[in-house]
Amino acid sequence: MIRRGFIASAVAIGLGAKICLMATQAQAESPRQFIDRFCIDCHSAADASGEREFESLKLSDPHLDTQLAIQEIIDQLTLGTMPPDDAAQPSTEERLAAIEAMTEDLEKLRAQSSANDGHTVLRRLSRREYRNTVGDLLGFDTAMFDPTFEFPADNLVENSDTVGDGQVISAHLLENYLDAAERCVEKALSVSERPEIQDWVFRENFVPQAELRSAHEQAFENRYLCLYDHPRNDKPEGAYGYISEFKNGVPVDGTYEIKVHAKAMNRTTTPYKMDAVKIDLDEPFRMGIRPGDTSIPDMAHNQPIEPLIAETIVDDDDWQWYTYRISLDRGFVPRFTFENGIHDFRGSIGRVFKKHNEDLPKKIQKSDGISDMRVALIEHGEMPHIRIDEVRVRGPLEYSWPNRSQQLVYGGTDFRLDEAKSLIGKFATRAFRRPLTWPIQKRLEDFYENRVEVTKDTQQAFRDTLAAILCSPEFLYFQSAGEDQKLTEHGLAERLSYFLTSGPPDDELRNLADQGKLSEPNVLAAQAKRLLHSSDSESFVVDFLDAWLNLRSLGSMPPDPDEFWFFYAAELQSDMKEETHRLFRHVVDQNRPVSELLESNYSFLNRDLAKLYEIAKQVPPESAGEFRKVVFDDPDRGGLLGHASILTVSANGIETSPVTRGVWLLENILGTPPPPPPDSVPAIDPDTRGATTIRDQLVKHRDDEACFQCHRKIDPPGFALEVFDAIGQSRLFYDKKRKLAVDCSGQMPSGDEFAGPADFKQILLKNQTFFVRTLTQRLLTHALGRSIHASDRAEVDKIMAKVANENYPLASLIEAIVTSDMFLR
Repeated sequence: MIRRGFIASAVAIGLGAKICLMATQAQAESPRQFIDRFCIDCHSAADASGEREFESLKLSDPHLDTQLAIQEIIDQLTLGTMPPDDAAQPSTEERLAAIEAMTEDLEKLRAQSSANDGHTVLRRLSRREYRNTVGDLLGFDTAMFDPTFEFPADNLVENSDTVGDGQVISAHLLENYLDAAERCVEKALSVSERPEIQDWVFRENFVPQAELRSAHEQAFENRYLCLYDHPRNDKPEGAYGYISEFKNGVPVDGTYEIKVHAKAMNRTTTPYKMDAVKIDLDEPFRMGIRPGDTSIPDMAHNQPIEPLIAETIVDDDDWQWYTYRISLDRGFVPRFTFENGIHDFRGSIGRVFKKHNEDLPKKIQKSDGISDMRVALIEHGEMPHIRIDEVRVRGPLEYSWPNRSQQLVYGGTDFRLDEAKSLIGKFATRAFRRPLTWPIQKRLEDFYENRVEVTKDTQQAFRDTLAAILCSPEFLYFQSAGEDQKLTEHGLAERLSYFLTSGPPDDELRNLADQGKLSEPNVLAAQAKRLLHSSDSESFVVDFLDAWLNLRSLGSMPPDPDEFWFFYAAELQSDMKEETHRLFRHVVDQNRPVSELLESNYSFLNRDLAKLYEIAKQVPPESAGEFRKVVFDDPDRGGLLGHASILTVSANGIETSPVTRGVWLLENILGTPPPPPPDSVPAIDPDTRGATTIRDQLVKHRDDEACFQCHRKIDPPGFALEVFDAIGQSRLFYDKKRKLAVDCSGQMPSGDEFAGPADFKQILLKNQTFFVRTLTQRLLTHALGRSIHASDRAEVDKIMAKVANENYPLASLIEAIVTSDMFLR
């Protein structure tokens, strides 16, 4: 077992001359003879285990399917996963000789191959790219304005929204493009004169949502705006403190000063325990602001766009003024939230009466029905909440004139008729991300003149032309290559910018492309480094990790709200993503080895995540919302495999499965995805009685020969992570009665054994080239807008070889991708 483990790790990290010597000393045997001797028993035409049939494989055929099969055999031999334990085993020398011979044959086949599947399919802007691009073009923030909200969801290929093969255009989407273009132009150019600063003051008439009205009116005649629930509750009551009198919201997009007179109520005096009110009373109360769109009548519940735009700790002892400076879009209002408030205030009413009836004042003990109980507790029950008695709004402050949109579109404050065609040309050049040809320029001018005739309004005709530009294929689609398959200078600027910033090229990139200098290797590398270390690359980090690690599906299978209520109360979904973003960002910024994503003993946590990981002392309450670098004592917790984001996205919200997590690891970390299970194999039914562990169930499942060959590779990686539950908390037992102990030990097909995540990570690091190759391929998919195929393997390996001697530093790897032939064509 130990010897087989050495073979896998030695070949994977390339020990060079010594291994080559061992291979040449082996008995001469062709790849076909090796396959017939060690593989055909399981992969014959009559019984193709794992849907892999090698008996009819013609090793001299340059077809891509042949290349893919040979590469898979090489990979499995390198990892030591094949042949299986119960089959005849090659010696070390035979294994190495077969790997070397097959690698040589594969290189010859690649040279012969005339495949053209390495070309990028014509692709268009994804929803996120469209949103970023129109915001950049027209000079507005898309935090509260999403023109793609009604677009159909992007089809995903390998979890990526950039792959052209998966994109479709429908009549419905074309209608959405037209509507979005008109709304974008209107938003950008709606302000015709400098707005005046206004003041609004609200007090003594805070009418709450319907469920709370009678209670608030009876308790304090609506003098207070009270916050009870956190805003992630399924049926929130008092989660969004909205100002009922601020009916139309602020008049223009801008910065506003918000002053709030507030106090934290009953945090230290409430007699109720956490199981009744489901709030951590050891934590200071945090008041946030989330925008509310007044065009949506329901201000008391969740809205489609409601980012947390401000937050502060509220004092327990006395009333205080809290001042915020926030951005608000026209028609939006500030809605105040209790960010770490009660989980299910409505349910807590019944729980308090049930669990604390003797502790309640006698005058409310006999309340009957949910309405009476709610009134009684709000008026006399010392329920924890945040109380507001006055709100002041002032703005817009520091409003630039002309505003950014006017500067970008008009070059000043107003539309000038004599410059209309010139302005259209300048806008189209930026929108199309390349110089205009005369036919396109003429087409746009003709369109403008036609709209003048129809509308009799030159300014409206100008706006219609801008909207038409935003519906044009030249705007919506990325540039295609020339006959030599090389990107143009402007096509290269476009690809580089959307890869590393998820948005259009900036002035510096466009100027270099205009001069024909961007494709120079040193210039291109310098520009990649500049963009990668700019603030704009935050979008790259978020969007790439959404695709590679499938973080965009986090929350698609919501954790059980009863068992994992803290997930919602602390808004852990966004915190989990932020932790993973910050680790990746740190490794990029410091140009650390890619392996640090797996083996780091540190991460970046806020207070709520630190509590989840049971190291709350490392993040003090007064800094609860801040992320800081934390070093772990627990070797199981460090690296991506200890991140709650990964552990949650690879679970189903209720329970964990070694199969699900094992498949996730094989696909996203090792890049060796298993085939789908045969239709004839039944799924594993969970033991809802809690009488057996998942390991016991899988042992029985693997007795089926059809299941065994795949599960011997899938299950061990999944078992390594069983020490973490469905939201990433450490655990020793599956059940609350502590009867079913977690066993996170296992043995890889290579023979390497592990006792838990820490040991398992070391096994992965032995084979780190598989991890680096997987990461490189996913980066290329994100950059090129296509899947990476077997025919690309040699090019991928060339990119890796550029940084192999430096132990694969992440920023250098990304720069090597940008300067590669694959990126340039």
